[in-house]
Amino acid sequence: MEKLKDFRKSGLFITSADVEVLGELSLKGGATSLDLYSKEFFNTHLSKDMIGTFHDRSKVSLIDCITMSGLGHGIRGEEHYHFARVFPHFVLFGDEHITSVDRKIVEVSFVVDDASILFYDFDVFGSVIDARPYMERIAEAKEGDRTIMIGEHPLLFYFTGKHDIFSVNTVLGEISATHGISYTFPGPTGINVQNTIRVNIAFPSGQTVDESIKAVIDTLRFLEGVAGRPQNIELLTFGLATTNNEHPSTLDVYWCLSPRRDKDDESQKPHPADLPLQAGRTPEKFAAILASWLERHDVWRHARARYSTASANQNRYNTDRLVGSANMFDIMPISSYPTLVPLSPEMIETRDEAKRAFKALPASPERDSVLNALGRIGKPVLKHKIRARVKLLSDKVGERFPDLELVTDQAVDCRNFYVHGTPSKIDYELHPDQPLFFTDTLEFVFFASDLIEAGWNIIEWINRGTTMSHPFGRYLVNYAGRLDALKRILT
Repeated sequence: MEKLKDFRKSGLFITSADVEVLGELSLKGGATSLDLYSKEFFNTHLSKDMIGTFHDRSKVSLIDCITMSGLGHGIRGEEHYHFARVFPHFVLFGDEHITSVDRKIVEVSFVVDDASILFYDFDVFGSVIDARPYMERIAEAKEGDRTIMIGEHPLLFYFTGKHDIFSVNTVLGEISATHGISYTFPGPTGINVQNTIRVNIAFPSGQTVDESIKAVIDTLRFLEGVAGRPQNIELLTFGLATTNNEHPSTLDVYWCLSPRRDKDDESQKPHPADLPLQAGRTPEKFAAILASWLERHDVWRHARARYSTASANQNRYNTDRLVGSANMFDIMPISSYPTLVPLSPEMIETRDEAKRAFKALPASPERDSVLNALGRIGKPVLKHKIRARVKLLSDKVGERFPDLELVTDQAVDCRNFYVHGTPSKIDYELHPDQPLFFTDTLEFVFFASDLIEAGWNIIEWINRGTTMSHPFGRYLVNYAGRLDALKRILT
């Protein structure tokens, strides 16, 4: 989408009532606008989608439009005119039009700004240190009458030709990542080869714009977790179905409110070796975990979205982030934790007696509140839910994260203090580092346990070591010291 930045162009646009109106389209992210003018009356309030043709005859489709101002009326001299301003959520450029209800999209392709790190493969491009023997063979094989003169220190650079990084069938369709090479022919000015790594989703059937974007977001959630920070989408294209089995025609997509990484609180750029998954080095493992992760995404969607929102804060910490990080465990699917908590016979008998006693009282908010609390006894509370996720880590690497349950329990107490005013053992004003530790803990436990269930080998990752450029690595290295500080406060 970067190549469309600051785009501005005029043309003719058609409203839902098939009225043709002169307009100017300006692309500025959330300030994108289509300004329309006409001598004749027109109405855009019912125009969910609009199509247009620029003066160079190229086509544009505006999807999910909202009228921001108008319909207005103006007079200049003796001339009357009508005007309106429209905001589209998506702007699609290409050789044909599309609307939000059309199921024409069979493929979507996008580029994230950390793609070269996520899909790092050191050996795809390279150079030959001692190039003379190879240059001599190339010179001998060169066709034509010209003789290639080899200098004292020849250089040879190469691309292996490996375009495919990985490919896997998922519930969304076939997802792949590919190298896309562009180059200019070598000449006196030198050699220029550029690589663009794309993530592609080939759908089993035609999709709408909204369905295609949903698939992009679902995949992006996974990539962001692996990268350890939000991703900026730099390019986005749709491939459209054709009737003659030719290669799909493409539309360039401008997403006006696309996910963006906040530069003011930006995390450091991750080192490829620090990522929990190595897509370039072990593509089969990456592909299998991605497919498994997506297979259960529908039931995990809300909790994962909450994780994405919390971790998107990067280096910015506040109470809302802590509360959100705790709440994402509350909206996990029921299958992710035990539905019943073992109770002793004495506890069950006391609970049931209390229920009978309070049910006999006249109805009141206080009576109902106690009955609700009694009804929750034996059902998992937030601490139990989080402990179930902690166990996934402790069973594999408990020695690296001792007393992790203690930390998550304290995190819930901190959350309860800020949400309900529940008294806490810690004065968070005197110990402001503790809410930060709790936030990091909750986010680490959530996504690490999620990856483990999808097939991630956390032991292998820990044994690789870390430069701490990824949130997981920073948490691992700093855990012991932060745990000691917490224990000193609690004693």
